[in-house]
Amino acid sequence: MWQAVPRPTSVTVRTGPTAFSGRDHELTTMVEVLGHRPAAALVEGEPGMGRSRVLAELARRREFAGGRVLRGTCQPLREPFPYGPVLEALRAAGDQPLGPLSPVAGVLRPLLPELADQLPPSPEPLDDPGAQRHRVFRAVRELLVACGPTIMLVDDLQWADEGTGDLMRFLAADLPPELAVVAAYRSGPEPWPGPLGAPVRAAPTVHTARVALGPLDVAAVRAMAADVLELPRISDEFAVKLHECTGGIPFVVEETVRALRSAPLPAGEGLSDRLLENLEVPAPLRESVTERLAALPEQAAQLTRAAAVLAVPAEPATLGDVAGLGAESLRAALLAALGGGLLAELGENRYGFRHPLARKAVYDAVSGPERTLLHTEAMRVLDALPSPPSLLLAQHAHAAGRTQKWLCYAEAAADEAIAHGETSRAIDLLQAALPAADDVGRLATKLSEVALRGFRPDVIETLEGVLEDRPLPPAVRGTIRLSLGMLLVRTIGRLERGREEVARAVAELVDRPEVAARGITLLAQPIDGLTPLSWHERWTRRAREVHSGLTDPELRLALTVDRIASASHLGDGTAWAEFEALPDTGESVAERVQLARLWCNLSDAQSWAGHLDRATRLAEEGSRRATDAGALYAIGLVQGTQARLAWFRGEWDGLVETAEDVRSRYPELGPIVMETSLVLGGLAAVRGEFAVAQQHLARASVHSPGDGPIPVVLCAASVLIGVLLAGDDVAGACSVADVAVDAARRKGGWVWAASLVPAAADAYTRAGRWSDADAFVEEFARGVAGRDSPLAVASLRAGRAVLTAARGKHLAAAAVFDSAAAAYAALPMPYLATSMAERAACLRLLAGQRPAVDALASAAAAFEQLGATRDAGRCHHLLRSHGAWAPSQRGRRGYGRELSPREREVARMLAEGRTNREIADGLFLSPRTVEQHVAKVLRKLGARARTDVARRLSADGAAAVS
Repeated sequence: MWQAVPRPTSVTVRTGPTAFSGRDHELTTMVEVLGHRPAAALVEGEPGMGRSRVLAELARRREFAGGRVLRGTCQPLREPFPYGPVLEALRAAGDQPLGPLSPVAGVLRPLLPELADQLPPSPEPLDDPGAQRHRVFRAVRELLVACGPTIMLVDDLQWADEGTGDLMRFLAADLPPELAVVAAYRSGPEPWPGPLGAPVRAAPTVHTARVALGPLDVAAVRAMAADVLELPRISDEFAVKLHECTGGIPFVVEETVRALRSAPLPAGEGLSDRLLENLEVPAPLRESVTERLAALPEQAAQLTRAAAVLAVPAEPATLGDVAGLGAESLRAALLAALGGGLLAELGENRYGFRHPLARKAVYDAVSGPERTLLHTEAMRVLDALPSPPSLLLAQHAHAAGRTQKWLCYAEAAADEAIAHGETSRAIDLLQAALPAADDVGRLATKLSEVALRGFRPDVIETLEGVLEDRPLPPAVRGTIRLSLGMLLVRTIGRLERGREEVARAVAELVDRPEVAARGITLLAQPIDGLTPLSWHERWTRRAREVHSGLTDPELRLALTVDRIASASHLGDGTAWAEFEALPDTGESVAERVQLARLWCNLSDAQSWAGHLDRATRLAEEGSRRATDAGALYAIGLVQGTQARLAWFRGEWDGLVETAEDVRSRYPELGPIVMETSLVLGGLAAVRGEFAVAQQHLARASVHSPGDGPIPVVLCAASVLIGVLLAGDDVAGACSVADVAVDAARRKGGWVWAASLVPAAADAYTRAGRWSDADAFVEEFARGVAGRDSPLAVASLRAGRAVLTAARGKHLAAAAVFDSAAAAYAALPMPYLATSMAERAACLRLLAGQRPAVDALASAAAAFEQLGATRDAGRCHHLLRSHGAWAPSQRGRRGYGRELSPREREVARMLAEGRTNREIADGLFLSPRTVEQHVAKVLRKLGARARTDVARRLSADGAAAVS
């Protein structure tokens, strides 16, 4: 938090201004006011709020393109030039012809040599300085009148000299009729009268506006970051953290994201809190802060350095104690620090820095010896408080080099974090303290237990190191190994290694049955890998035996949670009744963590069974409970479940971005990566992006079923079979089906094979493998008999409908498909319901039932509403082939230079690099039609080539017409 390190050699390159964001309302209001001449606007804001940028954007507005735009800036000079900013602005007045001028305007010739050829001759100077100055003021006004429609922008008015202030007041009292004046100045802690020392009063006929710029909101910070980093989307979590880190101050946001753009990302890590915390203070921001620090009186600078070391907003007395200032000196120093813009009041009688980077810049400027002294003083002051803050004390002790005190405070802070559900903070503290600790076993045990609430791959390496390097008692070793195994089980590709470690731990914990119970119940969980249910059932029986002898309420609850979730996964209807009978709340944080796990895990189980409404409610409540309890691992799992639920339910708007965001935040957490990859693969498949779909489905462990959650693997296999069949790769589809069917048989949990049944039946019947198709469907029917799984019921109907249709019994199969569609719709799973309805309609059309075209048209409309463009295209193609689809008789809407819906689809596929043939296949159009659409897209977007289309599409998918 405080570590100051030498700054590495760096090169900073600026590529121009960022996109203007977050000030639309202010800019629109000012443009409206300035359109009614004469007009005046005052823009105020603290340093970095973007006053100059607002003026620059005003200068570029098309509303002012027909007149002059004059700009001037006041400079912080010891001896400023008289009327400097106004004269600087007027130098550009001669770019266009001026109106008539009287002889008095000639007084400006010596001041504006650039306009000498357009100004009258200089009159004789007056003897009276006051009269001469008045003549200059009149001449300036007359010149502005001669300019016609003009907007004059004056920046940094806080540095205006006395003459400029008088001139601005003179103009404000009687503004030229076609003039709009905008003045910007830096506000500070001093109250109004404002930058010129006295109010500037405009005449009553002048339209006025006053804009006080505050920090940007999170949305504007996100937009600026996305622009500078050239990313399509910034996650909500990172946007909030960036806003917190920068205080929403535009200058700080811009410099921070520019620094992020140049910062190398750690391997496997995207934009993260850790990246922001470790970011070097951007050079322009550091220079700004150190310049203001150097301008402070010594005692104010001393107080500011003490605040930087203390690191949190504090009362003046606390800051004074750390800085070693008495009451009188403290008051003067605090006022000076506030006036210098470094410190600010951040709460009632609490002062600190507006954003962490300003604090870090000051902290880095503190010398090593002074830093150590201030940290020591901070320890003394904080330790004397009625409730000493352990976390702050630990950080100060570490920075001061007081190792023993640091270990003591760090463990106390970790205990507090655990009690309050702050899992990540507790892990950080224990990881940091472990290498220097005397009692490694005790701290490692504590670390291993809290690590199970979250998922931090670095903890795995720490625990492996402890087990390898330190001699530990068997019970301690077994406890640590147990947690290690449980973490490994969650990691991609390490399932079997994790189970081996858990089994070893159970053997080492023979004298600690309550701790061993956690390992036993984990080995009873059947959802992952290909280990047969019979193996897990042996551990389940052992878990029941252990449960009866447990006295720890949290551990009893943990075993109950796992038993209910496992039973629900297998379609045991009694699990729901047992869940409803459990208490709704827990007394301790640990019990609340277990209840959060229950809601999240049960949501997952119920979703695979097809109780989607129930699963959605469980997921929402489970997410809330997990967040409150600090159960980070459960939070990640339920986010994956919620993404899959949205996919099942056809709630696809923004789902790609959501799933990618969840996957990027847990790149090594196997269950989450696989579940979100399944969702992304399914969404890509319905868009006809088959290569992309296969890449995502590979990450869902479709080719290595032993490494992932079996429901995800089998569902991914069903999607992949559909993709391969759509490309007429029947052999490839059968190969995938063979692997998946074998996995389902080896595992034995037939409820999880629901989505696989119709897909495998399709592949086998198209290959003529009738016996394989019949055997698998009937084996599934026997396996789910009596199970509580509405999804299994719907899938069984779909599988039998496929078998019936493949034997040429069109009308009989259509009736079964209708039944399957109704079952899927009741879940609700609208995409599968619509797919079943489409197949029923197609079979009836094959049987000569012409009225089925209405059902097929309804399916096409439903697919379009979902966003399943390829399926909708297939339906329209079939309707055309039956002569049953034509444009509306009311005529087509004219889109002009906008893209039509079909052209947007083509543009999106072009942006993805698809060829004309791939677009034609994806939308079921002829190559000639696609060529015409491509030509229109390129023309409307102003794109010179296909590769230019992606850049010209706006972020929300609409076309940004050039």
